[in-house]
Order: sequence, then structure tokens, then C-alpha cells
Amino acid sequence: MAYHSTTLRSKKNHLTLDELHLNNEVRAKINQLLEEFTFRDALSKLNIPVDNKILLHGHTGCGKTATAHAIGLALNKKVITINLSGFVSSKLGETAKNLAELFKEASIDGAILFIDEFDFVGKLRDYDEKDSGEMKRLVNALIQQIDHLSDNTLLICATNHIHIIDTALLRRFQIKLNYELPSQKSLDVYYDSILAKYPENINAVKRSYGISYAEAKDIAHQQIKANAIQFEKQKKHLLFVYDAFKLTEDEKPNGTKDSLSGYKLENLDKKEASSLEKHGANSSLIAFNSADKSDTIEGFVVEVTGEVLIQTDKLKFSDYKRVCATTNLGTEIWVYISNKSA
Repeated sequence: MAYHSTTLRSKKNHLTLDELHLNNEVRAKINQLLEEFTFRDALSKLNIPVDNKILLHGHTGCGKTATAHAIGLALNKKVITINLSGFVSSKLGETAKNLAELFKEASIDGAILFIDEFDFVGKLRDYDEKDSGEMKRLVNALIQQIDHLSDNTLLICATNHIHIIDTALLRRFQIKLNYELPSQKSLDVYYDSILAKYPENINAVKRSYGISYAEAKDIAHQQIKANAIQFEKQKKHLLFVYDAFKLTEDEKPNGTKDSLSGYKLENLDKKEASSLEKHGANSSLIAFNSADKSDTIEGFVVEVTGEVLIQTDKLKFSDYKRVCATTNLGTEIWVYISNKSA
């Protein structure tokens, strides 16, 4: 049974209903649904069935899938998810059988069966002549499974194209929840909730409207990531520069003379020395962590940007690595040392 998955309540990557941005009408109907399942035994004594077939429809990215999993969290039920467009096998008879098995599994476990891209059922009616009989049987099999759904099972279906679904299927859903694009005010609240998680120096973004929550989240995160990367590129770092990385007098930035104990200089092999010289070094020496405090190398501390460090890191010579150390004047610095150091 490919193209389906089971989600347990213990999953931490799903939002709760309180974390979703649902309009008042949708939230009120979901609250009613939750109360019906909570007091299902009391309603059963009155011979009143609970509403257990829900259709979520509307614009993509507005929270339909998230709602299904949030209901699972609220009811402490596992969620069996089917993507209908991927679930349908080339062997239609097998698809009907697999579908029946999943409905049975959901019934036994009292689970939530979530069918995504439910509009694919509507597309099934545009079948080729040679497969028309099989397609009809598949749609009829789905209708029968829905009609015989047990009271302790919750069926949630989602679609972006409700208009292509046959009315015979639509009328079987007691609850239909419409997910519309959020208003500018609602999106501003959503943007604020996203940006509040990040430092002010990177959370300035250009806001877009007339889009879904999912699209707004992607837009915000893309800009935040770009801001964070730019900040890291411009962030100032202190680098200890010694003979092997010393620049020419014209290129050498202003720095503070300092020294580093516990290190000594050793020769690079010819291949590494030749490669290093091509990138500005004027020596074939590299610092080595001797762990002997009597060993000291002289140099100076310079201020460089994060972008310079990353560019140097990307040279990826096998003989050196960047580590954090403290100079004899008590300054915390980055320094490039032999990869063979302890």
C-alpha cells in the first residue's frame, strides 16, 4: 500500500489548533466537531450520530493539511494519510482493495483517515473508454467505504478544486469548511508571529499580500535567511595572522601585535605550500599546536569579515583548519593551524 503514511500523536512537527490561523467560522465548526467526539457516548445514548465526514476545500497553502493533523492532536488519534493522486494504482482493482484495507485499519484503531487531493476522484470521471468500467467501480467502492464508515472513525478529505467533485460524493460530507486567502490584517498578524522569533537585525522583510499563509511563510523565511547570511558576511571577526598568512605591506590591514603560546611553526609539504602561495601567502610555514606553553609564535590580530573567513575556509587545504584560541594579550581570535595538530 504505497503513497500513504501514519502519523501518531507523539509527532512534534505538527501544529495545534491554537497555533493555526483559522477564521472564526472554521474554528467554531471544528470546536463543535471536537465536542461531539468528546461526548460521543452521550450522543449515542440519544441515538444521535456524530458528524464524522469533513471536507476541507479552498486555496492551497491555507492550512487544510495542518488542520487534519491538529484535529488528530486534539482528539489524541493517529492520522492515516492518503494522497489520492499518488495512491491510485495502474491496477485499479488493487487500488480499491488497498483503499478498503485502509478504511478497515482506521475503523479498528478509531483513527482519522485523511485523504488529500480528493478532487482526483472528480478527475477519474474523465477516464478512457477502455477503463471506464474499472474507474466507475473504483468511485463506487470509495462511496461505499464512506457510507459504511464506523462512528468512531473520522474521515477528513481535502481539495483545492471542489467544483470538479461529483455531487454524489459531496453530499456525503456533513461538514464542509472553506479555506479562503487571509486578509491583509490576518497576514500582518501572521508575519508578526514569524518575525518575533528572530533578532531585530535580520527580521526586516517586505510583506506580500493576497497570498496564503504557506506562501507568506516561505517569503518571510527566504528574506530572513538572506538577511542572516548578509549579516554573517559582514560580521567582524578577529584573526591571528602569522608568517604563513602574512600579506604584503600594501595589503596588510591595521592590526595589533600579539603572540600565541603553545604553538610553533612547521613546514608545509611542497604541494600545499605552492597552492597556498597562489592565494596570497608568502611563506611555506603553518602553525602547529605543540601544547607546549614555551613555544610561541609572533603575529598580529586583524579584523576581518565573516565573508573573508568563509572564503579562506573554502580553499580546503588538507593541511590546515580554523580554530578558536586566546592570544597572550587575552584576545579571543581565530587562527589557522595544521590539520595534524592535536
